[in-house]
Amino acid sequence: MRRTAWLLVIGLGPIGCGTADEVEPALVTPDSAQVRAPVATDTTSAVAKSATDGLLRAALEQLLRGPSDPQPDVHSWFSSATVDALRSVSVDSTGHATVDFEDLRALIPNASSSAGSTMLLEELNTTVFSVEGVRSVDYLIEGGCERFWEWLQYGCQTIHRP
Repeated sequence: MRRTAWLLVIGLGPIGCGTADEVEPALVTPDSAQVRAPVATDTTSAVAKSATDGLLRAALEQLLRGPSDPQPDVHSWFSSATVDALRSVSVDSTGHATVDFEDLRALIPNASSSAGSTMLLEELNTTVFSVEGVRSVDYLIEGGCERFWEWLQYGCQTIHRP
């Protein structure tokens, strides 16, 4: 039995250059090097969203690793204990990000103090809003807004770019 696989190829050149009609459709078969793909009609927004998601994920993963060269006068809540604490990141077409963490409460329990929560939110917000295109963010712990915000002694809320 012969199977056919479809592959969508999207160039990562400057967004907005060219049209979908300029993309050559191609077909990939197991015994052929020929590449063909059905063409999406709106690849620009999909590529922009994917790029923003990727940049935000990379920035947060770097933050969660903690300082690469710790200094005695610099403090971060993030360290090797929080490296794998990022569950998911998404940014919608309006620039609204959703960041979901594993349960950070046991990993950094002192972040729930008044000064601690301020510092934690400053670290997170500075990182999130350093990514161009992100206009607002919801933080979650294991899918729950309430878990994140109750831990920091606040009510569930959306943070907007300053």
